[in-house]
Amino acid sequence: MKVKKKHVAFLMGGFSSEREVSINSGNACYDAIDKEKYNASKIIVDKNFYDQILTINPDICFNALHGSFGEDGTIQSFLNKIKVPYTHSGVNSSTIAMNKLLTKKILSQFSKDLDDPIIFPETCDYKSINEYKKFLPLILKPISGGSSVEIDILNNEDDLIHAKDKIFNNLFMVEPLVGNRELTVSILDNKPLVVTEIISKKNCFYDYNSKYSSNGSLHILPAQIPKTIYNKVTKWAKLAHEILGCSGISRSDFRFNDINNNLYMLEINTQPGMTKTSLSPEQAEYCGITLTELVDKLISKAKFEKV
Repeated sequence: MKVKKKHVAFLMGGFSSEREVSINSGNACYDAIDKEKYNASKIIVDKNFYDQILTINPDICFNALHGSFGEDGTIQSFLNKIKVPYTHSGVNSSTIAMNKLLTKKILSQFSKDLDDPIIFPETCDYKSINEYKKFLPLILKPISGGSSVEIDILNNEDDLIHAKDKIFNNLFMVEPLVGNRELTVSILDNKPLVVTEIISKKNCFYDYNSKYSSNGSLHILPAQIPKTIYNKVTKWAKLAHEILGCSGISRSDFRFNDINNNLYMLEINTQPGMTKTSLSPEQAEYCGITLTELVDKLISKAKFEKV
């Protein structure tokens, strides 16, 4: 008896500034899916997404959305209500991880009594530009969001003055610019893949252009760092994945100072990119997992949460 193929709908697009990245991720995964095993369709998420999902009536939604609506628990809540299983993390994990301040608070709190607690850069919360001047250079970034959108390095007083409105509102956060090397690792099926060192060719950090332009950055995997630091990166990433209750795949980002051997965690991403220049598929491939196999693994973990 022939087994009916499951129908997987790839959700991509959305309403955030990361719409284009999401479409690239969604198309890459759609192209990679095993067509012998699954029926597949694309849903470009817009104001009619509800009707599209009900019309297609998929068995599973592959969440390739990035940014607000797709990565912050919103689409997850909707899919929970209509009882359609979906890939990646659920509502609580997505909501927390999308908020960098909340992530930092929770992971610091839950790991503080461990032998090796997760360390983050200290959040700067001063009342005047003069106070910020004492701690330059600083990094300014949105509290919620990804793909390094709207991240700026503040090197001098002019930068501070130019960014004053963002510094003193509640949508952005300021931290010291720590470390001199950028590291990242993905957790798949609760196991770390490989640590990558990222060397940007266009900036001193892994900004949007470094991520998504051709030849924008150099990826070294495995990262050539001390074994103790390598092990700490994988340990912290796995711990963060577990504390937040992430599902399927996550990617955690770090900065390492090779002068004093200090390591800092920056954030955890529950919807890592799946484009041709993205890190998680590259790490999976290094570990012998093709994109087709990666997509299949994520689909196999798809579920909805009871509400």
